[in-house]
Amino acid sequence: MPSTESAFRQDPHLLATIFTPGRLIESLPPPGSWRPVPPVTDRVFWDAIDRTGLVERAARFVGNDWPNLTASLWRDYRRTGNRVHYQDPYFARRDRLAAAVLAACLTDEQPWHDEATDGIWQLLEETSWCIPPHEKYAGGAALPDPANPTLDLFAAETGGLLAWTHSVLGDRLEATVARRLVDQVIARVLVPQRTLDDGIWLGRKQGHVNNWNPWINANVLTCSFLLDRSAPDIRLTVQRVVEGLDVFLRDYPDDGGCDEGASYWWRAGASLAECLEMLRLTTGLDAFGLPVIAEMARYLHRVHIAGDWYVNVGDGTARLDRTNAEPHLAWWFGRRVGDPAVSAHGRAIRGSGAAIATEARLGRGMGRALLALTDREWQDAPDQPAPHVLQSYLPDTELLIARSVAGRTDGLLLSMKGGHNAASHNHNDVGSVLVALDGHPVLVDAGVAEYTAQHFNAHRYEIWTMRSEFHNVPSVDGYEQAPGAAYAAAEVHGELSADRARMSLDLAGAYPAAAGIRSWRRAAELDRGAERITLTDSWELDHDPKGVALHLLSSAEPISHEGGLTIPTPGRSLVLSADPNLDITIEPIELADRRLSWVWGESLWRITLQARPTRTGSWTIAMTAGP
Repeated sequence: MPSTESAFRQDPHLLATIFTPGRLIESLPPPGSWRPVPPVTDRVFWDAIDRTGLVERAARFVGNDWPNLTASLWRDYRRTGNRVHYQDPYFARRDRLAAAVLAACLTDEQPWHDEATDGIWQLLEETSWCIPPHEKYAGGAALPDPANPTLDLFAAETGGLLAWTHSVLGDRLEATVARRLVDQVIARVLVPQRTLDDGIWLGRKQGHVNNWNPWINANVLTCSFLLDRSAPDIRLTVQRVVEGLDVFLRDYPDDGGCDEGASYWWRAGASLAECLEMLRLTTGLDAFGLPVIAEMARYLHRVHIAGDWYVNVGDGTARLDRTNAEPHLAWWFGRRVGDPAVSAHGRAIRGSGAAIATEARLGRGMGRALLALTDREWQDAPDQPAPHVLQSYLPDTELLIARSVAGRTDGLLLSMKGGHNAASHNHNDVGSVLVALDGHPVLVDAGVAEYTAQHFNAHRYEIWTMRSEFHNVPSVDGYEQAPGAAYAAAEVHGELSADRARMSLDLAGAYPAAAGIRSWRRAAELDRGAERITLTDSWELDHDPKGVALHLLSSAEPISHEGGLTIPTPGRSLVLSADPNLDITIEPIELADRRLSWVWGESLWRITLQARPTRTGSWTIAMTAGP
């Protein structure tokens, strides 16, 4: 949880003191003058760009009909709660347009300009640029009203995509198309941002705001700097963006921890960095020196396990989605805050490939892709290994990550979280422990399935991936953790040294009073000398229980044996040694959902260790690497 001495509480207008109205008047560029990416007519620039895979990607769309978005598809969400039916063609349109724009820039061939114009036309004809669940923030209760546009994440992204398209293809676009594009972005994105005070991008009427705030604001700034025709309009937009970002920073922990998980970092801390970078480039005013900004930059590599694997919390996925991540952004973020480890991690994510991965969903990050292509230092940056930091403890976020050896992936990795059960994209997972071996997750958090209406209504915690019984925490008499900020860890302590890393807390407060838990003290420790992780739970109840159990979720099928379990990985196995009096049961969890199966494959396994039901008791689970 954020410390009471946070930078924002010392000054609740952290950015507003840098980007003051007077400084903005003096420093903001005239409308239409900011062009960070050369236009298609600059053939010296574009002919020198490595086009590996990019034109071929666009060519895969050619010959297919543009995806159709119907009123029936829109209504389908209300009827079924399924978001995918509408979202898949919605995003496919945007990815196809972005691919065509890049192909047009790289080749300057008329068929690609025609393809891009077709895509622009498709988007301009859409009644709404938001998606059904976000319409009026009321669950898509009706068909959208084009006279009253909703500015959600994806309407803002659509505006950003069209703004970048206009910026690089403007001289090749027909005048009527270009004019209509500008008019529609202003009407659907910029006017709502400047006139509505209840949007999450401003945060005036919200409590805690999440990634929506910087995600929308980054696209708003793009639209304003590239398309706005009036200097007063640009100033008003920037002032309201700054106000909104200060609301975002108000509750952000000083340790930079992203309570939404590593995958959301790309739209939370990274989107904030985009905002600050645009303001730096346009005004010369630099906010990257603020300590909390540097800590945000460091979060991603601190929670890195190895390769595409990350410590995940909440709805964040354990595996890096390379269609959503733009390594260049992490690389330059590290350079802005002066931390080579952040930059090294960004370069390591890219690997030996081109500056833009061909699998990237360009429609959701057109600006990020274009800026990567224009950064010669990035294109020429040599391969770098990930930093693989030895250990980190984030005291405000209450998160521990520690590995056996710095700079390497072999050996054990331990993570443990505290916190409360009202974090953004929360799971009921206070006290959960994750374990990896040789860079592969073994004791895991499933993450989240494809979003449906249920994920955002009162029945969220009926979904198995949200429940504490499917996280690595205990239950008493079948009672699970409860949702809400009041259900939190207490007496949280983290200790780091050269030979060990340890975190301890009291879990009792995460459970409802009916569970009768007076105290539940949990400690997890990585002992580097012994090459062992130890998980210890001790409890005191106010009654004689019928059952006390520990649940663990594993990425592979465990093998039960006397005294414990062995869980295989692609390399060595993780050996769990436990009290022989614990009864062990193992059940498979079949993963039919495409998002979960993309991360974990066909199955996960739930392990239940049942203790003798006593009012006071304890158990210890030791974990070591086996053959």
